[in-house]
Amino acid sequence: AVWALFVDQVRENLHIVLTMSPVGSALRIRMRMFPALVNCCTIDWFLPWPDEALLGVSARQLHEMQGVSDEVKDAVSKACCSIHQQVLTTAGVFEARLRRKVYVTPKSYLDLISLYLEMIQEKRDEKDLALRRLQTGVDKIDDANNVVASLQEELTKMAPFIQTKIKEAEELIPVVTEEQKKADVIKDKVSGEEKVVRKQADEVKAIQADAQKDLDIAMPALESALKSLDALDKKDLQEMKAFTKPPPLVMMTLEAVNILLGEKPDWDTAKKVTLNDSKLIDKLKAYDKDNIPQKALKQLEKYVKKPEYQPESVGNQSKAAKSLCMWTHAMDTYSKVATEVEPKKQKVAELNRKLDAANANLKEKQDALQKVIDQVNALQKKLKDTNDEKDNLLNEAELTKGRLARADILTVGLADEGVRWRNTVGQIRQDIVNLTGDVFLSSAAISYYGPFTGAYRNEIVDEWLKAVKDYGIPCGDTFDLREVMGNPVEIRDWNLQGLPADSVSINNGVMTVRGKRWPLMIDPQGQGNKWIKKKEGTMLKAIKMSNPKMLLILDGAIRTGSALLLEDVEELLDPALDPVLLKAVYENNGRLQIKLGDSEVDYDKNFKFYMTTKMPNPHYFPEICIKVTIINFTVTFDGLEEQLLNEVVSKEIPESLAKKTELMLQLADDNKVLASLEDKILKLLSESSGNILDDEVLINTLAESKETSKAVNIRVVQAKEAAVHIEAACFEYTPVATVGSTLYFVIADLANINPMYQFSLPYFVRLFNTCMDIAEKSDEIDVRMQYLSDSILSNIFLQVCRGLFEDDKLTFSFIIATSFQKQYGEINNAEWSLLLRGIGLLDLSERPANPDPEFFSEKMWDFVYAIQCYSKQHCADLCEHIANYIEDWKDWIGCDEPHKTNLPLNYDEQCELHYFQVLLMLKAMAPDKLVLGIAEHVRRTMGSNFIIFPSTTMADLWSSSTKTTPIVFVLSTGADPTAMLLRYASEMGMADTLGVISLGQGQGPKAVKMVHDGCKNGTWVLLQNCHLYKTWMPTLEKMCEDLEESNMVHKDFRLWLTSMPAAYFPVPVLQNGVKLTIEPPKGLRANILRSFLPMTDHDLSDSSKEVEWRRIQFGLKFFHAIIQERRKFGPLGWNIRYEFNDSDLEASTTITHNMLELDGKIPWDTLLFVIGHINYGGRVTDDKDRICLLAILEQYVTPKILDADYKFSVSGTYRCPANCDTATVEGFREFVSTFPLSEQPEVFGMHENANITFTSQEAEKVLGVVLSIQPREGGGGSGKSPEETVTELCIKQEERLPALLTNENAHPDSFKIMEDTGLMSSLGTCLTQEYGRFNALLARLGKTLKDLQKAIKGTIVMTGELDDMFNAEMNNLVPDIWTKGVGYPSLKPLSSWFEDMILRVEFFRDWIEKGLPISYWISSFYFPQGFNTSVLQGYSRKNMIPVDALSFEFNVEDTDDPQELEEYPEQGIYVHGLFMDGAAWDFQDMVICDQEIGTMYVKFPVINFVPWQNKKPNPEKWPAPLYKTSVRAGTLSTTGHSTNYVLSLEVDTNEPPHYWILKGAALLTMLND
Repeated sequence: AVWALFVDQVRENLHIVLTMSPVGSALRIRMRMFPALVNCCTIDWFLPWPDEALLGVSARQLHEMQGVSDEVKDAVSKACCSIHQQVLTTAGVFEARLRRKVYVTPKSYLDLISLYLEMIQEKRDEKDLALRRLQTGVDKIDDANNVVASLQEELTKMAPFIQTKIKEAEELIPVVTEEQKKADVIKDKVSGEEKVVRKQADEVKAIQADAQKDLDIAMPALESALKSLDALDKKDLQEMKAFTKPPPLVMMTLEAVNILLGEKPDWDTAKKVTLNDSKLIDKLKAYDKDNIPQKALKQLEKYVKKPEYQPESVGNQSKAAKSLCMWTHAMDTYSKVATEVEPKKQKVAELNRKLDAANANLKEKQDALQKVIDQVNALQKKLKDTNDEKDNLLNEAELTKGRLARADILTVGLADEGVRWRNTVGQIRQDIVNLTGDVFLSSAAISYYGPFTGAYRNEIVDEWLKAVKDYGIPCGDTFDLREVMGNPVEIRDWNLQGLPADSVSINNGVMTVRGKRWPLMIDPQGQGNKWIKKKEGTMLKAIKMSNPKMLLILDGAIRTGSALLLEDVEELLDPALDPVLLKAVYENNGRLQIKLGDSEVDYDKNFKFYMTTKMPNPHYFPEICIKVTIINFTVTFDGLEEQLLNEVVSKEIPESLAKKTELMLQLADDNKVLASLEDKILKLLSESSGNILDDEVLINTLAESKETSKAVNIRVVQAKEAAVHIEAACFEYTPVATVGSTLYFVIADLANINPMYQFSLPYFVRLFNTCMDIAEKSDEIDVRMQYLSDSILSNIFLQVCRGLFEDDKLTFSFIIATSFQKQYGEINNAEWSLLLRGIGLLDLSERPANPDPEFFSEKMWDFVYAIQCYSKQHCADLCEHIANYIEDWKDWIGCDEPHKTNLPLNYDEQCELHYFQVLLMLKAMAPDKLVLGIAEHVRRTMGSNFIIFPSTTMADLWSSSTKTTPIVFVLSTGADPTAMLLRYASEMGMADTLGVISLGQGQGPKAVKMVHDGCKNGTWVLLQNCHLYKTWMPTLEKMCEDLEESNMVHKDFRLWLTSMPAAYFPVPVLQNGVKLTIEPPKGLRANILRSFLPMTDHDLSDSSKEVEWRRIQFGLKFFHAIIQERRKFGPLGWNIRYEFNDSDLEASTTITHNMLELDGKIPWDTLLFVIGHINYGGRVTDDKDRICLLAILEQYVTPKILDADYKFSVSGTYRCPANCDTATVEGFREFVSTFPLSEQPEVFGMHENANITFTSQEAEKVLGVVLSIQPREGGGGSGKSPEETVTELCIKQEERLPALLTNENAHPDSFKIMEDTGLMSSLGTCLTQEYGRFNALLARLGKTLKDLQKAIKGTIVMTGELDDMFNAEMNNLVPDIWTKGVGYPSLKPLSSWFEDMILRVEFFRDWIEKGLPISYWISSFYFPQGFNTSVLQGYSRKNMIPVDALSFEFNVEDTDDPQELEEYPEQGIYVHGLFMDGAAWDFQDMVICDQEIGTMYVKFPVINFVPWQNKKPNPEKWPAPLYKTSVRAGTLSTTGHSTNYVLSLEVDTNEPPHYWILKGAALLTMLND
């Protein structure tokens, strides 16, 4: 019961709050995995703060702000809200266009407000201080200017007074001198008398001292006796009185006392009189010792002389008696001394009388002398006062002159400063007014715009500035973060430390040092990392997240106040860093501390923390964004251009760069000196008190400072003048730097195409420098710059190209060409967007009428009109010109090479068209030639070298690599560079020591050991298939980093890596490594050339049948190139894309060589079988592809190849060299180089339309790739959310969904029961199976459409399948949930598929309800093979013929419209709905024929399928294969055919069957749209 109660209480009162971020897929996955999160929880979704909340928070926070009115506070509060919402909008645009995520959270909003309140006060204090100091300086200078005139007037007035005082002083001097002489005579007389009197006084003093000396002998005894008397009291006297008979000494003592007191010297008297006297002690003390009677003295002497009468002896008998005894002794001693001293006293008295008389006489004379002296002193005082007044006047005159001189120093010397300070004061006053808005914008910039790129920052700031002005908040006319929050001297230091000088980089620096949160820098090029390291110097500690001692190092940095740089962070940060990121510092017993892990660490306020990532586009979730200040340090065009310009100048005019650097350092130092001097001057002026003109030290210091300032200013001016000349000299090389910068940004974008296309900025700069070194020399700057630009462009292009796949090389060339043209303004943005994105939202209301709708489709004519609109400067009359000369334009469109042919009537020359405008016309009117046009555009822009991509040799790779640079082979499917590497290793003598290991689980330690041994011994190591060992990739990255940092790597060591493209392959390894893609070259010519690369002349002639061997070798290489290049035509070339590779060619070449070495004739059939069925055929899984392969091979492995005039193509362009029997390998290469760059389909035996399809696809692929790396453009739209759009689609689809098929209203013939067998007809059975499949599909559609709508509303869980369905509906794709298990094969988009599905269902509904159709729409069947079988089975049952003996005879009707058929066929069935791919039908001759150019698919006529017993193939007819979809490929079935294959239809032909095999002709049940 207690337990139950406890459980109930817990259940009742326990509250669990789960917080989860909706960003990313984590929340969605959790909800799918744990439905209880939805079913058993109350979900509270925290939406973005509405404006009311934002306004409320900002108003409350800003309420206490000082120094501004309530109206301004209210305006700032509204501006906070406006800015926050603006950033939210811009973040959405930023993501849509650049695919970069930026999260704006309420934390950013709160940071904006708190940072603003902190910075506004800081900037106010700073401005107020500067204003006070400058104003003081201005005031002091103004004061000095004001007193100069009054000082001069004062000096003039003073002159007469000075002269008067000088005259008065001169008259007084004689009088004072005379009186002084008289006084001196009197003074001498008085001085003589003073000497006599002084002698008398000395004599008196001597006698008096002698008497005193004698007295000093007696006085101690007397004083001692008196003290002993003080110790007596009445009790002591009573003690003595109590004696009946006193002791003898006591008696003797009392007798002596009585004698001195004049009493009888007996006991009775003593007892009765003396001891009874209460005032005895006082009498004794006051006893007249100077007048003791002689008689008493004589009597006393008798006692005193007695030896036993001593105080100590008496004291033994009585204490009181001892004191009385001492007193009597003292009286005796004193009386004896006094007798001797008395005459001396009398003599002293006499002498004193004489001395007094002499002193009186002297006093009279001294008084008289004093009167004389006082008179003299009065005269002297008067003289002194006169002189003092004169001196004061003179001093004041000198002071005034000095003030005038110092005022001159102050007013003239600081005249420039005064003007500048006065202007600055005015500016500061205005700045203080504008601080409210400027600091607000600065706070917003620091809080919000760090993750954005430069263009978007400018866009945001413009919006902010407009909003701030609209709200009436005081601010400057323009805003730049560096101007408001930056320090020019500090910024100059940053530039010297490596921070680029462009505005984006400078603002990044300001955000780094002024942000409230620690900075996290998006720094793919390492610019920010480099700057931080130089800025912080040797005190900086740099670590990586993977460092196992990270927390320990962080602990030390926090304690010591060091700076810490955390490099290469990923998208997730270690949770242990949270206290540091949040600055969770607290005070503990007076010490600042922070919790780091389990320990409390003392926190030093000097600690700094920086983070950098090399990821170009990291996705940081909001939980990270609120803890750090994300700053986009991606290199800017201007910053890189400046950096590359320095590289160019250092090569070309190094002395200018050295001087420039020296001047920069000097300017930086001088500006610091000027700033410090001005601070010193202002400080002295502000701290001076009183009259500043009297402060000579201050004025001298100002003068010295001014002199120094003058000298420095002169240096600064000279340096600036010199810098201008140097900059001019350097500026001449800017075009070279512009080429490099443009090229780098193109290369950097390649990573968005393929994750393996990574190139670091340091790697690029090294290439850039190498290209300059090898460029041709010239003394003429213009010529030299052209050489430099050409070398940089061509060599970097080649270096980068070898790391690109063939499909992307032309794309790379095209992007380079157009990037330069956009840079130079040759292409406008509208034209660029038109080529990549189409016409967009162009207003077509004024479009001219289509002059020939049959020739120009509406889509084509719309595009032509778009060209006219977007290129008005050149093509304003394009539509009119085409309409007027339409036949000429048709001829141009239909010619073989429109990309090389002038436009009709030289329209391009008349209108001065750029070739890019011709490209637009090709896209509009001849899209199949667009890819050739792109190549031509590149050729015309940059030259042929940029459309011919030479193959790279292993020697080239070796020369580009170093012992610390890995060589990366980027693989395509089926490619393997191992054999090529082994051959090169043999050439280099490294084959025996080459270590090879294929990576995979458990191979990591072996690979590490192999690399370690290779570094030590100087061997080569090949690590294969890195992509298969994802978890080991961080180890590989660390290993390659260690190679770069180690000095112990052997010079011969090389690390070779192979990998398929993988996003997780270490980026630093790719960026700094040498890359080579391994795949067949693109193009027939390049493919054949590559086959000849490893060959030698010996290989060419190494046969006993040399002539035959040479020709067959060439034929094999041609065959190898042909079968690879056929792949580009897709299903027309091969049903399945086979990865034929060099090993197939090598094996075939080796076998052919061996066969030729046998005696006798060449075994052609054997060669055909071995090569076609085994070496190459072993890869072929599709039976139709095998037939095609053999048909191709028969053209090259044939006795005809030995004929000198044998041609490989109808045109004769392709054949063996004329000197094939004697040519060297180089001769073969030169011959192959004469082949066309782009081969025509005829060499493959294919129709021109095959090339149209291919080239159109190639062009779209190139433009698609280019578009994929461009910023996206916002387009118009309905404004609906994705959820609303999908819901609307689902509702429409659900409304149109057909009802389920049933047999309730079935026609009697549809499911007819055969009378003779009692079984349902075969077609009825087939129909039952088909409509069952469609019902399953319809049921699936109905259920999932309802479920998706519910999931969008949130009433059920959005499962993974429904989520995929949602995305498919958005992208117009058929959802997998509709095709898996219940769907039929189809390549149509969703909109077309849905219409097609409805038509299929209605066909079967008509069949069920109306009976057997006259013609069967074979495309509507799930399983057309089953339908064919049912037809044969029905015939078999009817005629009692084994079904295995039956097949079809095909009779082609003379119509392709089944509506024209009026009755059932006599035998078999009619079938319609087929399409011809790669061929057409000639209704006149009723044979298969070639397509018309430009017509890709045609309807095939209605066919009569007639069951036929024991039918044999007709060699005169061509068995056309029928496929369900145009992709043709499918799953290989047990029949050896693809599941996509239905059957082959024998059709009449005037050409041999292999003609159509080579063309790739086939029949399809449906098209793609």
